Amino acid sequence: MTSLRRSVPSMSALATFEAAARLGSFTLAAGELGVTQAAVSRQIKLLEDDLNAALFVRAHRRVKLTPSGAALAATVGTAFASMAEMIETIRRPVAENTVSVGATLAFSHFWILPRLSEFRGNHPGISMKLIAGDGATDLRRDRLDVCIRYGRPPFPDGRSILSHPDEVFAVCSPRLLQRLGIDPETADIARLPLIASDNVDPAWLTWRSWAQAAGLDPAIGKASDRSPLRFNHYTAAIEAAVNGEGVALGWSVLLSDHLAGGRLVRIGPHSLITAERYHVLVPAGREPSPATARFLDWLSGCFPG
Repeated sequence: MTSLRRSVPSMSALATFEAAARLGSFTLAAGELGVTQAAVSRQIKLLEDDLNAALFVRAHRRVKLTPSGAALAATVGTAFASMAEMIETIRRPVAENTVSVGATLAFSHFWILPRLSEFRGNHPGISMKLIAGDGATDLRRDRLDVCIRYGRPPFPDGRSILSHPDEVFAVCSPRLLQRLGIDPETADIARLPLIASDNVDPAWLTWRSWAQAAGLDPAIGKASDRSPLRFNHYTAAIEAAVNGEGVALGWSVLLSDHLAGGRLVRIGPHSLITAERYHVLVPAGREPSPATARFLDWLSGCFPG
């Protein structure tokens, strides 16, 4: 440890260098660190004197890394990122009786919210923080205790403790079938009004990709391209299907309540078991808090692995 202290410059100097190297500017680094530009210049000069090597080429408004500076920046940046990730991993929540859960908007809307009252009724002393969104999540960065994610492991920010497969098939409301006089088991999907979802997530299936993967008539994809009803989010597409506007692709896990309650029915014999699964993730390297452990126990009962 003594030799390490002697050979490694101060953490303050390295932090200043990392910011200046990443931002390419002493002025921007000063703003990020909350110090003056002169203080940044002084720290860099002391670091260069200590290393006996120039780290930056100074220009009028910008600075450019020298080869030595670039090599140091790569090492310091990686080390700082690793330290930040580990700190976020082991940091305990401020409120031990709060569980922060992350999920997509669709999973939150269709699966978590209808069941949440059961958990809260059994555990009134535990506070829940549900963070719903379709952007990329990170258990460490977003300070999540649990995340339900659709995909394939491994996941860099957590470990999967439960998983569940999904099945995709066509669904519509019973009143649409009644209005059109169609038998759900023998319905020709390509001839029905299809509700299209324009999803940016490649893991979500479109009518075209679903039909292709299931080995069905390409006419289904062509029919969806001509659909007069399109949505940019799955929850809106399903609401339209429930209201009798047309046929949507149904994900069995998400729509289990709608199917059980008869608000939607499965039509046609074709379905697709997806390669991806829903995974319940917890941060790697961190033991769940007592409140989180209770939530995971409850989740395992209704989300079997």
